[in-house]
Amino acid sequence: MLLVSMRFSYAQDVIQLDNVKLDEVMNLHIGKPVLVNLWATWCKPCVEEFPELLKIREEYKDKSLEVVLISLDFGDDARDRTTNFLKKMGVDFESYSNAFKSDEDLINYFDMKWNGGIPATFIYDKSGKLSSSMIGKRTYEEFKKEVEKVM
Repeated sequence: MLLVSMRFSYAQDVIQLDNVKLDEVMNLHIGKPVLVNLWATWCKPCVEEFPELLKIREEYKDKSLEVVLISLDFGDDARDRTTNFLKKMGVDFESYSNAFKSDEDLINYFDMKWNGGIPATFIYDKSGKLSSSMIGKRTYEEFKKEVEKVM
């Protein structure tokens, strides 16, 4: 008997995300709290906090929390760097890469007060309203405190 595993295909499933596609993703999750994290492989604090995000996702996935990861890597090898990192970290769920037309469009989509620094985490309540913005590296405990507010 041959068992076929339907696992995440890293290289093919990092989806380019612009404002239209992000609207679609966010609308799919109305009724659930959503944690969106913007990160990059070249960002040391992003890489350091990544396991904390995965821990939060694991703890809350059965409680309807959706975690949306958006890579801000750029350049010709961005896709490879992103997919290799996600594979190394054991990410087995759909992930995204930035395809906004400009940095300003991306910043304004999330929070016009945001200076564009990463890592950046935005937590939305079940109605899709922004509940909290967390700029800079955070700990599991800090994520948990903010996630609990929207559960």
